[in-house]
Amino acid sequence: MTALGSVVIQAVVLLTGLVVVQGDTPVGCVFGGSCVLPCRFKPNSDTLLHWNKMNGKNIQVHSYYDDQDQLGYQDPLYKGRTALFHDQISGGNASLGLARVNLQDQGKYLCYVSTSKNNQETFVTLTVNAAVAKVDIGLVNNTVTCKSGGIYPKPQLTWSVSPRPATVLQNTTEVHEDDQGLYEISGSLRTVNNDMQSNYCCTVQNEHSARKATMRLYPRMQSTPGSEVLLPCNASGLDDITWTFNHHQTILRRQAGQEKVVETEWQQHVRNLSESGSLLLYVTSSAQSEGTYRCTRRNADEEDVANIELKIPYDPEAHGENTKSICVMLNHPWCECVIGLTIF
Repeated sequence: MTALGSVVIQAVVLLTGLVVVQGDTPVGCVFGGSCVLPCRFKPNSDTLLHWNKMNGKNIQVHSYYDDQDQLGYQDPLYKGRTALFHDQISGGNASLGLARVNLQDQGKYLCYVSTSKNNQETFVTLTVNAAVAKVDIGLVNNTVTCKSGGIYPKPQLTWSVSPRPATVLQNTTEVHEDDQGLYEISGSLRTVNNDMQSNYCCTVQNEHSARKATMRLYPRMQSTPGSEVLLPCNASGLDDITWTFNHHQTILRRQAGQEKVVETEWQQHVRNLSESGSLLLYVTSSAQSEGTYRCTRRNADEEDVANIELKIPYDPEAHGENTKSICVMLNHPWCECVIGLTIF
C-alpha cells in the first residue's frame, strides 16, 4: 500500500471507530486463468474500498472511492488484471476479479471496506495450481520414457508394470522448474531386453491432479510387400486417436466423434480405421513400411499407447535379385552351402 492509501484508511478508521474483521477465506486459482477473491460488506453510502496484498509490505492491488476506480497507485504487477463488479458494489459485493493468474499472485490479501457507518476487513489467501494436463510416454532402445510439464505445485512420477513389478527395473526421475516457475518432470524405466508383452504405466500427480499414460508393447508383427496388415488399437468413440510412424511421422488423426484425417503421404497406404482405432495398412516395401507404429489414444483421464514393431522380410525377387547374388554381395560364411544347394 502507498503512503497516501495508508493515510486514507487510517483517517477513516479514526473517524468511524470499530473495524469488523472477517475470517481468512482460502481461494484456489488456476495458473493462467481468472478467479474471484470474495468480499462482502454491509452496504451504505460513501463506500471506500481497498484491496491490498499482505506479503511483509502492503502492495496496493485495487482501490475504489468517489464512485470510481482509483488506480493511480496500483502496483504494476496488477496493472490491467483486476476488476470490481461495479454494478454490485451498492449491494455489498466488493469481490475482486483477477485475470492471468501467475505464481507471484500467491499470498494473503486484505479487502478493506469503509462506509459512513462501519469498517470491515476481510482476509483472503490465494493459492495457485496448474494441473497435470498431458503425459507423454515413449519407447526408445528398450527404455520407456515419460514426461510432463506446466505443473504446480511440485509433482511426483511413479511407475507400474504388468505382469512384473516396476521395482525390479532400473528407473530414474528428474524434476526442473521452467522460466514461469512451473515444474517439468521426466522419468525413464529400463525394460527387459526383447520384452514385447508387458504394459508400462506412468502416473504423474500432485496434490490437485493426476494423469497417467500406458505403453502397451505388442509382439513383433510381420508382413510382406503388396499385402495388408491390421495393426491393433483398443480405443472407444470417446477417445482422440493419433497413429504415428517411427515416433515422429504422423499417419492420421481422429478426434472423438469426427472423421479421420490422413496425412497426404500416407493416403495410398491407409486402407481403413476401425471403430476401435485399429489400422488396416497396405504394405509396400521394407524401406517404406518397416518400423515402429504407435496408436496413441487420449481421453479426459489418460493416454494409452500401443507400440507395434512391423517387420518386412527381405524379398530378393522383389528387388530383382537371386540368392547367389545376395551371397556374393554379403560374403557370408553360409553362402557356399547355399550356393551349392541352390539351382540357378
